Order: sequence, then C-alpha cells, then structure tokens
Amino acid sequence: MSATKTVQTPTAVRAALVAILIVAAFFAAYRITSGTPSAAFAEGSDAVATQAAFGGDAADAGAACACCGNAGTGEPIEGAAVLEGDVQRITVDTANGYDPNVIRLAAGVPTEITFKQGSGCMAEVMSQDLGFFEDLTNGDVTITLPPLEPGEYGFSCGMAMVFGTIVVE
Repeated sequence: MSATKTVQTPTAVRAALVAILIVAAFFAAYRITSGTPSAAFAEGSDAVATQAAFGGDAADAGAACACCGNAGTGEPIEGAAVLEGDVQRITVDTANGYDPNVIRLAAGVPTEITFKQGSGCMAEVMSQDLGFFEDLTNGDVTITLPPLEPGEYGFSCGMAMVFGTIVVE
C-alpha cells in the first residue's frame, strides 16, 4: 500500500497570491482607464454628456475628480475675456482645476483662450463642442476661436473629469 501525502498550502502563501492578483487587477484597470486622449473625445461621444450623466451642469463646471489632487473644488469661478483690439483674450490657470471654469465671452468677436501649463489630470484640455484637443504638459497653449454664436460650450480635461463652460452672450 502506498501512502498518499497531502500538501497543505500555508495561509501566508495564499494571502500573498491573493494580494498579487488584487494589485495586478488594479494596475490593469488603471491602464485601461487612463490610456489615449480619452474615450470622451472619441467620435460620437460627448464630454458634456459625461458631465451631465454624473449630475453636472454649468454651475458644477470644475467638479473635482478623484484621480488627482489638482482638480479644484467644483465651485464656479467666473472670468470674462478682455477685448484687446479686435480679439478678446483670457488666461485660464490649471494649477488647481480651471480658474476660471466659467468663461464669459462676447458673441461675434474672435477669441484667444490661453490655458496655462498643466500636469496630471489637467495635462490636456479638450472641447468637442468647439473641436479642440491640446496637450498642456509642455507649456501654455493658446486656443484661437472664431467669432462664436451666443450659447454655452463645454470643455474638460483629457479624462473628462474636470469641466468648464464658455458662456457666449
């Protein structure tokens, strides 16, 4: 008769294997969600719809995101462009969300919006409404817009988690 020996896996080894699987799943999920310049800017998607789906509107325009510490408080911070010659200009700081996150513009006047250099969640700025996507990691970027019709136009970080609104009156 042969003796069968049962091998018991120590609890510490099982716990370590479970921990490794959890860490691997976390990194896989992070990589999937932080890939290319955001699925929110892909054809047929809408960053503003993403904002609305999470209960946001123009009043919530800089809503903080959980992914980074520089996403702002979510409180509306208004700023108006200054008319300089034939162009209205405004600068938006990205150090702690968008400041301002509600930009007021005059209708029918060309616009230049300068977004300050950003990092982390604020490393990119995009607007499906206005058709721009810019990388802010290498320095300030100025967006030149043609004269706009009255209305509201959304913009967001590249991850569509921090939002702003351009109000044209």
